[in-house]
Amino acid sequence: MKKILILTLLLFMLNPCVHAKSLKKCIRSTISNSHIPQETVAISIKDLNTGKTVYESNEKMLMPPASVQKILTIIPITEALGNDYNFKTELYSRGNSDYLIKLGADPYLTSGELESLIKNINRQNVQKIYIDNSIIESKDWGEGWQWDDDLNPDIRRFNSYNLDKNLVKITVMPTDTNKQAFIINPQKSPIIFFNSVLTGEKNDITISRDNITSSNTLKLEGTVNTPQIYYIPNNNLQAYFEKKLTDTLENERIYLKSSYSKSNQKESDIKLAEISHPISDAIDDVLVNSNNMVIETMAKLAGNKQYNKQGTGLDGIKLFNDYCEKIGIDSSVIRIVDSSGVSKNNMSNADFISEFLLKNKDKEVIQHMASPTQGTLSNRLIPLKDNLKAKTGTLSGISTIAGYLTTKNNHKYVFCIMINDPKSKSSQKKNLENSIIKDMYINL
Repeated sequence: MKKILILTLLLFMLNPCVHAKSLKKCIRSTISNSHIPQETVAISIKDLNTGKTVYESNEKMLMPPASVQKILTIIPITEALGNDYNFKTELYSRGNSDYLIKLGADPYLTSGELESLIKNINRQNVQKIYIDNSIIESKDWGEGWQWDDDLNPDIRRFNSYNLDKNLVKITVMPTDTNKQAFIINPQKSPIIFFNSVLTGEKNDITISRDNITSSNTLKLEGTVNTPQIYYIPNNNLQAYFEKKLTDTLENERIYLKSSYSKSNQKESDIKLAEISHPISDAIDDVLVNSNNMVIETMAKLAGNKQYNKQGTGLDGIKLFNDYCEKIGIDSSVIRIVDSSGVSKNNMSNADFISEFLLKNKDKEVIQHMASPTQGTLSNRLIPLKDNLKAKTGTLSGISTIAGYLTTKNNHKYVFCIMINDPKSKSSQKKNLENSIIKDMYINL
């Protein structure tokens, strides 16, 4: 960490624009030196107190905002849910021998907590268990998400059956040279493994999934030398939940004669127990760690609460548009199709995002954005630790960052930088963003 801090400080000291009189000239020079085309970079910088624009370039150019979109959607979502909202999974008794588990789509529910819930069942007389999964729709991916990227743990499926972060942990263990490796699946998830991994001199494993044949089948190939841990997105959330539920029941010596049935909670059902997690857990997870599954689940739960019906992804979008109308910002100039920014079908611009941040500068939730050394800013702009709050975004060819900056002269600004250049590396785009923010810090 000391080396990183020293190198970053040196970069500040060696910044060629320290003595520049014009921020405009300085930023243009910074972009030119980056070798990223000027026309692919959009910037909007506004005075936080007056709202006056102090610099803009390509500010109306539409491009996918990536995860910066989360700062647009998190505010209406949290307003609809409320500060005291809890994700809940509840157990009810129905008559003398039946039970109902009411799912709350809790993104933090674990198998261990499910076990503690089940301990409230009277195992002496259990005939049937119902599951109420009606809180949000069963659609478990967003519009425009890349189906061929479904092994990416950052793009997980989500629905009412959320459990164990919707990830399956596996460990590939070496054995003897040129012998087949072991695959350890401690969660005992219902996944079929085709294991072609041999113990060798290096770790070189590829994992693939054939969704056409079976989404529950993984093929592992290559070589392994030391234990390798992977987190695989669960492609069948209901099957995984029901298997973990069955295992838990059998551990309690409860053996059902019939499969689980769906049923909505009835007024006559009697609540026995619940597992809950506060919304505060989710806000930092979204704005600091950029958790896609959590924000998408929250959007549907907000729709459930706001409109008193089964929550959908479209409800999250409606919440956003209604909120923009309330605060007097025209959302028709952009397009959002999900709440996380994962889809490249989302289109926004730097001016809209900076204006949105300007109008919401006093919202407590927005202050949960990361500072340098935190989350997605862990290794970026460390000397600005006490001066910067921002949200980053990354997609193929896209890099974005937006937030609030206090300059060395103690002036406060809101900014948005968006770069859409498929030819440059992600690290190059992020270095350019860092340099522009340093230009702002020094020259404003």
